[in-house]
Amino acid sequence: MHKRKRRFLKKGENLMMLRTIRLEKAKKAEQQKELTILNAITKCKLASSEVIPGVKELLQNNTIGNLVESLGRGNKKKIRAEAADALAHIASGSAEHSNLIAKAGAVPRLIRLFQSSDPEVSEKGVLSLGNLLHFAPNLRDFIISHGFVEKLLAIIQDTNTSTLILSHLTWVLRKLCISPQPSPPDDIAGILQALNILLYKPEAKILEDSLMAVRNLAHGSEMIQMLLGSEVIPRIIYLLEHDDAMVQKAAVQALRNIASGSAEQIQELLKHNLLPHMSALMSHSDADIRCQVLWLLLNVADGNHCQRQAIMNAGLLPKILENLKAEAIPLKSAAALTISMLAIDKDKNLLCYLMRQGVIPEFCNLLFYEDTEVICNLLQVLSTMLDVDPSFTAEVTGIIEWSGALNNIKMLQGNENEEISSVARKIISNYFS
Repeated sequence: MHKRKRRFLKKGENLMMLRTIRLEKAKKAEQQKELTILNAITKCKLASSEVIPGVKELLQNNTIGNLVESLGRGNKKKIRAEAADALAHIASGSAEHSNLIAKAGAVPRLIRLFQSSDPEVSEKGVLSLGNLLHFAPNLRDFIISHGFVEKLLAIIQDTNTSTLILSHLTWVLRKLCISPQPSPPDDIAGILQALNILLYKPEAKILEDSLMAVRNLAHGSEMIQMLLGSEVIPRIIYLLEHDDAMVQKAAVQALRNIASGSAEQIQELLKHNLLPHMSALMSHSDADIRCQVLWLLLNVADGNHCQRQAIMNAGLLPKILENLKAEAIPLKSAAALTISMLAIDKDKNLLCYLMRQGVIPEFCNLLFYEDTEVICNLLQVLSTMLDVDPSFTAEVTGIIEWSGALNNIKMLQGNENEEISSVARKIISNYFS
């Protein structure tokens, strides 16, 4: 009896020892895993001010695999946040680095991360995902396929979401809307729904990034039509009068891209009462805003005769002329291109008005500016002014000679651009030979 009892106790002791050994092994394995992760994170931190390790080195050391694994729910919050931060740094190496991270399975884990209740973990997850998109726009639909837009909508509709996370998510959405692919992104309906919510947020940075997301989307007839059919257009036009210049600029840029569509799409845009907002913006203290407005008007004028006439009827030509006489070359060239587009119908009264407003000397000065598109358009307008009415000819030729542009036009006869050289030869042979 005593022998059996001793054997039983000894067996129990052995089981306890075996269990203890197993627990110790598991603990050491966990510590080794944590050490490996921390080493990978430390290495990335050390490299943050240096060259990011090459793809080959990262694969050999399984650095990305260890970091992606550490994003899992079983790890400490601090490790998850630092791993996401390290992956964000690696993603900035190149598109190849970013694609490697995505291939390693980081995307679904990062999406889960930005849903975390811990602010630091959530922030690092969002920023890491944003870096993937920034350096590898080709990942757009891959990230969307993992439910990003659906999760985004849930978070921005949650009234408890912090402004910081909202701001970061809007930045990621802005990046998501950049793509070399001509087709609209997957789940475009969800993206437009998200933008329609974010465009009503009070924070200027959120508004700016939302507007830039619209700008990034507005490429190609199909996508422009989707935007015109959404609810975002009236809000964008309203934001033209926002008190933050960066918001105004982003709104103009979004509308400029939308106005690059067909004449029918431009007309649909004009129905939203766009043009009355342009006059004040062309007197804005920010020269870049004025320049963007001129490019927007150039796109509108490129539509059809009715749309060019709408610009004239809105009384915008004097403002365009003011910018033509500005000192900044980008402003002058944008204004000159817009005027040349307005003059494309060869309306005699308009051309006469332009002459009386002193556009010819300004045009002649810009012929010295090394921009093929500007030179080509200005030569076309000068040629039209010379051709349209014999009574204009003496005045136009006189200004060209007086401004010193004649020698430049002679030189342009040998320009490598066939259109420029052809118009220059025509002007010289018809009026200065």
